[in-house]
Amino acid sequence: AEPNQAALGKTLDQAVKENPSLSKFNEYLVKTGYDKVLAGSKMYTVWAPDNQALASLDPAIVQNDSLLRQFVGGYLANLAYYTNMPNPQLRVKTLNGKYIFFTQTKFEDATITAADQYVGNGVLHVINKAVLPKQNVYEYLQTTASKEKDYINSMFFTFIDSTKAVQTGLDPQTGKPVYQPGTGLVTMNFLFSRVGDLRNEDQQYTFIQLTDDALESERAKIRPYVQAANSATTDFLSSLHVIKDLVIKGVYTVDNMPDTLISADSVKVPIDKSAILETHVVSNGIVYVMSKASVNLKDKIRTYKREGEAPDGFSRSDKNGNIAYRYRLNPNTNEQYRDIYISNHKVPLFNVLYHVPELYSVTYKVYWVAPNDTQTQTFKQRFAVNDPLSTDFAETTVGLKNYDQVYVGDYTPDTFGSINAYVVAANNGVDQTNSINLDYFILVPQLP
Repeated sequence: AEPNQAALGKTLDQAVKENPSLSKFNEYLVKTGYDKVLAGSKMYTVWAPDNQALASLDPAIVQNDSLLRQFVGGYLANLAYYTNMPNPQLRVKTLNGKYIFFTQTKFEDATITAADQYVGNGVLHVINKAVLPKQNVYEYLQTTASKEKDYINSMFFTFIDSTKAVQTGLDPQTGKPVYQPGTGLVTMNFLFSRVGDLRNEDQQYTFIQLTDDALESERAKIRPYVQAANSATTDFLSSLHVIKDLVIKGVYTVDNMPDTLISADSVKVPIDKSAILETHVVSNGIVYVMSKASVNLKDKIRTYKREGEAPDGFSRSDKNGNIAYRYRLNPNTNEQYRDIYISNHKVPLFNVLYHVPELYSVTYKVYWVAPNDTQTQTFKQRFAVNDPLSTDFAETTVGLKNYDQVYVGDYTPDTFGSINAYVVAANNGVDQTNSINLDYFILVPQLP
């Protein structure tokens, strides 16, 4: 129905105030100050629970200003949403920062008893049930007595963000800035930084909460491969590298869940539905309490590949004219590839740097593809780790027009973490014999 002129002259706060069945909700609007919001010129939608719906509301919510504001804000949204808009449902962000599901007849699990009451600054719907704000994944975890919660909470850390800190001077000894105490402090979480913030209402997650026994079993499985300088860091890494793969972006209900999910860290997670013990719908997704979510080590500890044409640096900065980043065609497959080719630089042991961000404590077999499709003679180059002068890897002959992977040696990190990898030219300054060529290199973990 078309709104009449009288209705268009009203605001949402007036529409609520004039409806006797909404007197209790109106009282809460006034108490929280949201009545003034709904009196403004911006467009809003209100899903107002009637007096009967609010009769049994916990007094603890009413008596706590913060909780009441969170409660009332969950019925208000920016913009106007009408019942002909969901198809079949809309996920709408409310003024308390949470999302609700709106259908043609429902607000979450409450029934809309009076719909689409148009006024000048939006639309009012009346519902028959109080709907409490849901917890997000992180808030839900805080209500549980679980090791997974404890491990996630241990992953928070605080650092000083110099762009937000107040500088008070310079240290006379080091010349480094001195900041006003307490300013610029930023708190982050290693897990959230890697796979997404479980408190984020705008992102939906499927989250697996393992029973303590299942979690410890997974940690024990990964622990030998995340060895660190001390046991405390190894413990931390074992927690992180299990839980990071229990975070899946998107919502998968039991009915639409495949037998394998892909974690936010791009790892395959096999799902045995018979291991689901509990299901909790949260404001930003769904949580499954499970007795098992056993990730294959070969899916977690994966081959690392680095493209040759994307280096992180060179041993000399004055040889740009000798460095070519090329598009080439593999005649064997008729596929295009890119590589790096460095020639005629006349620098013994000239080398290219590649940062490798994360290797597990396992032996890796190293292979590269170095086509050498321009020269008419072979040359030698060497792979090195952390020190370009290291001779742990032998020089390897780069054959002519060889598009196959060539094995160049094994590498076993002492501890989990990052390395610097180098491709090093021959120890001479002779053109054509100390070239460097690299399509890519890979490190293939050798797992049992």
